Amino acid sequence: QKLWLDLTGLCGADRLWLDITGLADAIRRDPQFLLIACVIVDLIGLASYLVLLLGEVTDFVWAPIAGFFLQYMFGSLLITSLGTIEEFLPFTDILPTATLAWCLVHLESLSVIRNLLGVPEPPSNEVLSEASEKED
Repeated sequence: QKLWLDLTGLCGADRLWLDITGLADAIRRDPQFLLIACVIVDLIGLASYLVLLLGEVTDFVWAPIAGFFLQYMFGSLLITSLGTIEEFLPFTDILPTATLAWCLVHLESLSVIRNLLGVPEPPSNEVLSEASEKED
């Protein structure tokens, strides 16, 4: 399955769709790009504190988006649940959930905790490239 982004309203074209599946897979495949994406997701969640009290209302919009990102990038229901709940709860946006999830998945020193929590290891490049070839 491909993930399509409808950009029709942004550019004034009759129909403009962008396939972002390839970009998302490339980010998921490269640990450094994934770390940058995680930091950006955490900064967007933290930006809700810029507007006093209104920020907690915006979390109801941002929480499902952050949850989708965590599920797509890490494939762990535990990480997705914790990240979504953290975004919904008031005054918890200071926790960098996506960045902590990246550390849990990619740092070998946290492998004991990763195994205890049942969080999957990051897929190898061969597994991701085989999955991309099967979709095409």
